[in-house]
Amino acid sequence: KPSLDDDEYGYNLAIFLAFTQHIQYVKTDGLAFVSDYQGSTELLTDPQILTHQCVYFQLILIATFAHHSCLSSSVSDGNDLFGDGNIASMVDDFETKHVCNYYCKWPGFGLEVYA
Repeated sequence: KPSLDDDEYGYNLAIFLAFTQHIQYVKTDGLAFVSDYQGSTELLTDPQILTHQCVYFQLILIATFAHHSCLSSSVSDGNDLFGDGNIASMVDDFETKHVCNYYCKWPGFGLEVYA
């Protein structure tokens, strides 16, 4: 749910971004979505990519068994995949915490309505 009140400037953009999180979550089969948008209504910066913990473990396996140097230098060293803001519980709890808005509920998108 956006941290803005529905009468505040930027609220419509905020609910659209919440909808895009829903789409991302569905299209990645519940493995990832983008969060923590910052900036203004004209330029969004510093997003946080939230991933399910199994994504991290799959990349460790790839780095370990396929010897991908681009992955092994960061993933297999025990570093977080997308930084300290990658909170796995946010992905785990998406379906119970996400508040669907009118974009999510529009029949043309065919999305399951959460919370």
